[in-house]
Amino acid sequence: MDQVFAVPCTRRWEERETLPWLAAAKSGESWALEQFFNLYQGQVYSLCYRLLGKAEDAQDATQTTFIKAFRSLPHFRGESGIRTWLYRIAINEAMSLARSRRVTSNLADEPGPAPEPRMVERLAVEAALTQVSADHRAVLVLRFWEGLSYEEIAAVLQISLSAAKMRLHRARDEFRRCYEEKA
Repeated sequence: MDQVFAVPCTRRWEERETLPWLAAAKSGESWALEQFFNLYQGQVYSLCYRLLGKAEDAQDATQTTFIKAFRSLPHFRGESGIRTWLYRIAINEAMSLARSRRVTSNLADEPGPAPEPRMVERLAVEAALTQVSADHRAVLVLRFWEGLSYEEIAAVLQISLSAAKMRLHRARDEFRRCYEEKA
């Protein structure tokens, strides 16, 4: 099961990529807002999808995240990294949407040909992940799918470093119980 969490992050965001256009985006320049969206849209969607489990819900959360980010960008003070700030908005939107829609994953109910063993494992992981509490799901996704450090997780979730480590420990325990029940 620990191998399941060894999924490498597909791309680490580089804060320095944002610096050339950040000031222009903060002042509402359309080209800079487009750059901001193009740079982060895929990662925000991926995060929302992992948290929500449905493509339609992830699209809705992603769209709302960017609407709120564009409106709030002039007030961004740079006390945290831009991606930390954007992740915080995305997690809030995904959690809000999950509460309002009581999102559940139907991955195991989809008909189709018999999946490959690797796909079965992936479906079991995704099914177990949907059973984990929303707070724990967020910390697991941030750590194991997005590849964030403990410090980055603490900043995104706006908690202390020790609280981030404890939440991750508890989340792994909860995930392990849910995964073993599915297996």
